[in-house]
Amino acid sequence: MILPKLYLEINKKEDIKEVLEEYCDFILCEPSSNTEEYLFYAKEKLTILATDASGGVYAMISDIDVEKSPIVYVSSEGQSGKIANSFSELISLIIYYPFWKDILCYLGDRDINKIKEIIPSLEKDMLKYIPNYIQIQKEVGNSLGIIKSEKIIESFIEVVLEKPDFIVYSIQDDEPSETLIGSYVEK
Repeated sequence: MILPKLYLEINKKEDIKEVLEEYCDFILCEPSSNTEEYLFYAKEKLTILATDASGGVYAMISDIDVEKSPIVYVSSEGQSGKIANSFSELISLIIYYPFWKDILCYLGDRDINKIKEIIPSLEKDMLKYIPNYIQIQKEVGNSLGIIKSEKIIESFIEVVLEKPDFIVYSIQDDEPSETLIGSYVEK
């Protein structure tokens, strides 16, 4: 199985894996194409690369260049959507915006400037619970050669708002999953 270079690099760094798990709720796992274990399937071949504490999974579309393969997130409740254009983009998002799921709540009106305005508030909340959050970001980013950029969040918003080009289905009822936006936007 061919995997992204950054995945392989992180997998060799136990300290980075631990930080990503503890502070970013991102748990690198043994790559697997067995999506049925997680009660979903897609017509595209997916490779699961990581999970989160709630049972959600991060997967890449396997049939294309692994360095440019889009990343899909499937929640434990079955909602799904593309969240990054590549594994590198995903890791940038995870490191610098570990509260990315909270940002989904603000995507209903699609006002990117409004979303950018709430980010400092979300970062402030992170600092309440993890006072050394900024230092952790810098250390992990430096270790992996990833720099914080506004383009990270812009790309995230763009890909989440795109019309889905793939569909994830429940193996329990063969129904298509709800989109991430549909599940997180406050109604």
